[in-house]
Amino acid sequence: MSDIRQQVGASKAGRRFIAQMRYFNQGDFAKLRGFMRSGYYDLVLMENPVERRLLDLKATRRLHGRLKVHQVEMADDYAIQLILTGEKSGARLQLQLKVNESYPHQVTHYSLRPLSEKSQETL
Repeated sequence: MSDIRQQVGASKAGRRFIAQMRYFNQGDFAKLRGFMRSGYYDLVLMENPVERRLLDLKATRRLHGRLKVHQVEMADDYAIQLILTGEKSGARLQLQLKVNESYPHQVTHYSLRPLSEKSQETL
């Protein structure tokens, strides 16, 4: 198992990320919808509903294709920050994901944003 897989898979936040990215990379947005409905904290979904999140992720998938972990910036049990690379574009995106500490460790924060060109040059 690669070092990145160990770092990400060892945390509760990382396991949530892996599950979500599996559906995203397969293009299975029906399963991704179900995952978000059950795996995201209710208050987070009130701020940004599942359907809006899906539209954003579909647009990301069309633009960048599948995403692959390029670098782990931070990984602890309840939060991760990663740099992802787009299959089509080669662009780098920063992902931040946090989960609550109590089981079932629902997602309390999710952010996926492109890195600026200056940020990409330093990687």
